[in-house]
Amino acid sequence: MLTLRLLRQRGSLVVGARALSTAAGSGGTQIVNLDDQRTVVKVQGETLLPYLQKIISNDASQLVPGAPPIYACVLTPQGRFLHDMFLHAVEGKRSRTQSADGRPVPSVLVDCDAQQRRALMDLLQRYSLHHKIDVTSASKHYSVFAAFGSGLAGAATVPERDWPKDPRLPALGRRAVLPRGSAPAPTASWRDYQQWRIMQGVAEGDTEIPSGEVNPLEFNLDRLNGVSFAKGCYVGQEFVQRVHARGVVRKRIMPFRLGEARGAGCLAAVPLDPRSSHVFDVFDADESLRPIGRVRAVQGGVGLAKLRLKEAMAAIQEGKPLLIGDLEAGTGYATITPWRPDWWDPAWGYEEAGFGEEEQRKVA
Repeated sequence: MLTLRLLRQRGSLVVGARALSTAAGSGGTQIVNLDDQRTVVKVQGETLLPYLQKIISNDASQLVPGAPPIYACVLTPQGRFLHDMFLHAVEGKRSRTQSADGRPVPSVLVDCDAQQRRALMDLLQRYSLHHKIDVTSASKHYSVFAAFGSGLAGAATVPERDWPKDPRLPALGRRAVLPRGSAPAPTASWRDYQQWRIMQGVAEGDTEIPSGEVNPLEFNLDRLNGVSFAKGCYVGQEFVQRVHARGVVRKRIMPFRLGEARGAGCLAAVPLDPRSSHVFDVFDADESLRPIGRVRAVQGGVGLAKLRLKEAMAAIQEGKPLLIGDLEAGTGYATITPWRPDWWDPAWGYEEAGFGEEEQRKVA
């Protein structure tokens, strides 16, 4: 249960995406080890790229050793999100990885959700029936790091190539998979990094992006360089392409800041643990308390929620707060103020204006 001790003093909330109230807010680069949340899987095989091209949402032809990593996800056949991942192409170094013509066998290090490592490995192995592909855990040999803030000053001894830019957004800094023991000491915690990432409006992992339940476009993967609409067929592609072609996504993940408690003594009395089995509703702050979304993450006074854009944009324009809580728990509510990240497509939230009621029902 999140107690929100940081919110006991007024004015401690982070407003918008201006600054962190943690170490990263004071300027400079922060380095974080993400091994508690992310892990590394190695995938290799002579037909690795054609294999990946058929199952991931991004263009696998970009995976060349020395090139930047790509961000992607794997989907169900119905186009529902399963797992997100960062793919780093690496050189085959050992003689046993040589292919028949003497070239190294293509290899990729996959930065993925630690809790769902086994599920992802099983899925990748299952899809490899017609390919000679090896899928192994590499967590004993590699760690996942991120550098966020004003640059990479804290990792000056590490070649820049080993700290590539995060492929999603420039504001997220750098994302690296490094041999264990080769990285500088962390200067921030994973909670600091999560708060920074939430403030950019970006969800990550199978908890914040519920596996098997959502369309990846609802979590903005189209704008985060996680989906290619030009690469051709892959598992689940038809359904994602159809939503994209229609041009209307009615719900999207949005960042918010927490405000005051209502109907409870303090914010600590409001259940706000998004990792529990019950995900808490977001309500319109009028008397009807109509549910318009779900909270997906909360950290340090800010959070992410998947909201109906029509109501969320109206609340932003009117300066009206929304409420979060649990109707059945009787523990009160907290106000939240969502905001629109500056990297969003200008059309998001206004797509329905050009659609009649019949067209809107078709894309619901």
